[in-house]
Amino acid sequence: MAGLSAGCYARMNGYKTTILEMHSVPGGLCTAWKRKGYTFDISMHMLTGSKSGPFHQLWQELGVMENRRFHYHDEMCTVESGGRKLVFSADGRRLEEQLVALSPADAELSREFVRLVAGPQMMGAASLKPTELAGFGDFLRMTFAVLPLLRTFRRYGKQTIQEFAAQFKDPFLRQAVRMFIDGVGWPMPRFPMAGLVGFLKSSVSEAGVPIGGSQSVAFAIAERFKQLGGELRLKTRVDDVLVEDDRAIGVKLADGTNVRADEVIWAGDGHTLIFDVFDGRYADDRVCRMYNEWTLVRPLVHVCLGVNRDMSCEPARLAWELEKPITVAGEERTWFSAIHHSFDPTMAPEGKAAVEVWYPCRYEYWRELAKDRPSYDAAKEQVAELTLGELEKRWPGFRSQVEVIDVPTPMTYVRYTGNWQASPDGWYITPENMRTNPLRALPGLDGLHLAGQWTAPFTGTVIAAVSGRQIIELLCRQDHRRFVSNRP
Repeated sequence: MAGLSAGCYARMNGYKTTILEMHSVPGGLCTAWKRKGYTFDISMHMLTGSKSGPFHQLWQELGVMENRRFHYHDEMCTVESGGRKLVFSADGRRLEEQLVALSPADAELSREFVRLVAGPQMMGAASLKPTELAGFGDFLRMTFAVLPLLRTFRRYGKQTIQEFAAQFKDPFLRQAVRMFIDGVGWPMPRFPMAGLVGFLKSSVSEAGVPIGGSQSVAFAIAERFKQLGGELRLKTRVDDVLVEDDRAIGVKLADGTNVRADEVIWAGDGHTLIFDVFDGRYADDRVCRMYNEWTLVRPLVHVCLGVNRDMSCEPARLAWELEKPITVAGEERTWFSAIHHSFDPTMAPEGKAAVEVWYPCRYEYWRELAKDRPSYDAAKEQVAELTLGELEKRWPGFRSQVEVIDVPTPMTYVRYTGNWQASPDGWYITPENMRTNPLRALPGLDGLHLAGQWTAPFTGTVIAAVSGRQIIELLCRQDHRRFVSNRP
């Protein structure tokens, strides 16, 4: 998304632009694939800015909004344990009523939780402009947007949701509130409470799921790029960056071809660039600290299922505590989660459903298995079998209704994207790194710019696209200054 965005904005501003993509389709991690009429989509489960705001402008400029329909969930997820259930409704009043009814002794803390996640949000402070170019007017606008939340940030600036959840007296609420962010199977250790201010409104009721899924969005931006006159070269892997006198002057392709350029934007894997291509030559203390001290988002093994079953009456995102722990990919699991896409008619034939179960896992586990294909395949079959067993318990008859099984692993991520240790989203966001400015360049190297998920913690599709736009805005300012300084 970062590369596609940068390419589009480069063309909008008159730069002759070529995008080099290693895969056979554009989009990188923003992707989906089809199996026997089912579409499995592991990326864009919401699009912030689908209704309004600065990100809405971004999607309009990139050609995403044209003839695009969205589905808006009424709830974020449903959590169940021991016969008790909590629905994280987008309606703050409804959520508060549930929490208080489940544990009157935690009423005060429950109301505080709802005040935080369903109250005023930070969207008013968001901007497409790079912080490097922000002026006094931008500072005032951000200040007015943040002022009502200063007390909240002071109180919760260093607290994580796990620490907040631990304050509940009720054991179920302690688990359920933690699952507010972990509930689709993607644990977020040390996620800052400050990052959840207004989260329900901004990420559910105002962030729609694009009908047609992630790939339709990526393809729309790629088409916009080509309409603008850009060149998109697929199945083109970059192996090296050409450097002269500490300035990037182009790239070298896997087939040995050199592609010259005035400016190079790297939207691929950051670790590959910094420590493999450049062997750490352009890594200062800040860069090393990011890669050595920040915690990588754990890779995932997915079980994607096409099932001849109507799931439309089931929660789209469901997490429940298991009766007995299971061991998946060498790790014990006590909670289980599943999502389905029955709200989107393009994802499965009528009356059927595309269902996904995600397991965070260890990269090393799958890397070692991949060295022996029979062992690797057997491990994938075991994960699928364990998953079907739990889904059968939840929905009797489910196993016999399954028509398609696909199990992408961390090695699948590496094969198609080259991501370091198969991390699907760079680094976790924590109280320590949440206010980090993006890493847009490498120290000591001119002509090379960075965009995408390795420039800041937990950079999803939206911020990745913003980073591409911002790089071009900075380039335009740089070239304007050069033009002014060189005028007679």
